[in-house]
This record gives sequence, C-alpha cells and structure tokens, in this order.
Amino acid sequence: MTCVHCDDTGSLSKDLEGYLDCSHCDVATERAALEAWAARERIQYGSESSIWLIYQHGKAAAAAK
Repeated sequence: MTCVHCDDTGSLSKDLEGYLDCSHCDVATERAALEAWAARERIQYGSESSIWLIYQHGKAAAAAK
C-alpha cells in the first residue's frame, strides 16, 4: 500500500465499497476515471471494486517486470 490514509482504496474508510474521498493521494481520482472508463466500455466483470482490484493487480505485475 502506498497511501496510509486509504490503503490504496481511494476511501478514507479503507473500504473498497466506501466513498472515493481520499485527498491525500490520487487513488480516488484514478479509481473514478477507471470506473467511468468501465461504464463507457460497458464492462460487466463484476462490481467497481472488482474492476479496481483487477487493475491494481495488473499494475503490480507490470511494475515487477
């Protein structure tokens, strides 16, 4: 985790289903953009939190290479 305030969830409650209200990092902004993109593309792979976890896993995998 890079943000101690939201644990990279974008929510100060540290819950993936919480409000995107963390202003200490850009995770909330990044996550809102991802959710907007998923809605535009009509991606239906589960909830917004599932899409975020897939995205985060992909970022971590790319950083490890």
